[in-house]
Amino acid sequence: MKNVIEKLTTALTALVVVFGLISCGTSYYGTSENSYYENYYDYNPAWAPDYYFGTRYYYFPDIETYYDLATRNFVYLYNGHWLFVPALPPIYSTFNLHNAFIVIVNRSVHTPWMHHHYYNSHYPRYYYIDYYDFSNIPYVRGYNENGRRAVYWREAERNRAREWGDRSIREGRKFKYSTDDRRVQQEVTRRITQRTAVSPEELRQIGNADEGRMVTSRSGTTQTPSRQAAPDTQRTSTRRSEETNYYGGEIGQPVKVQPQMRGNTSGRSSSTRSEGTSTRNREKTTSGRSSDSRR
Repeated sequence: MKNVIEKLTTALTALVVVFGLISCGTSYYGTSENSYYENYYDYNPAWAPDYYFGTRYYYFPDIETYYDLATRNFVYLYNGHWLFVPALPPIYSTFNLHNAFIVIVNRSVHTPWMHHHYYNSHYPRYYYIDYYDFSNIPYVRGYNENGRRAVYWREAERNRAREWGDRSIREGRKFKYSTDDRRVQQEVTRRITQRTAVSPEELRQIGNADEGRMVTSRSGTTQTPSRQAAPDTQRTSTRRSEETNYYGGEIGQPVKVQPQMRGNTSGRSSSTRSEGTSTRNREKTTSGRSSDSRR
């Protein structure tokens, strides 16, 4: 009898240990179901684009800085350490949040700055100038990783949009545009040829860029797009999974910053106007990452 009790006690202890280990497994931020995503709509700053359901983080490629909607902090790298501050530091005092290109980070990603090597290479500083502004793709506000498509300024905000034209097309730059971007580019080019104006709202429809966008109606209630578009969106995202990189590569692959991206361009900061300065910046960033990795 004593042996039986000892065996039962041992088996019970083993089960407790097993269940304990299972409960300590890795936890992930977000799932495929909308109900599992936190809604930070009320925390969306005035300078941010229309809120996309479940979004928690924004990324500013120009200054390699993140913004956390949950804590309302900017996150930037300084001397190899990630700092969390409620306002941009003095070094970025001239940076205009209300006119900046913003990446809406995939809502399934948690603490994106821990994957900074990806964001830094996938969205090089000022890449949108060559890809969007000089490629006849106007009124681009930012990029949404969730819908894998550009985000456009609203009609009332079109005065804040950057200058745009067909310089990249005329210079024969061989960018691999996504399906949506190519459609917008071709339609805008056609209308310009026919001397017909195109508005930001029309670009939203052409590029199908409203998926997941949350806006406030005139009655004050928050509205989201109909769920009927979800199946088409899912198929589109799967079909275009290898067209989201700047040069059309599979998402997550490093982007090679070619010489034409370092040329003198209106709107670029002085830190990128010379190759020598760009090299020093990259060395400083690399040094900072190395220090961060040693912590």
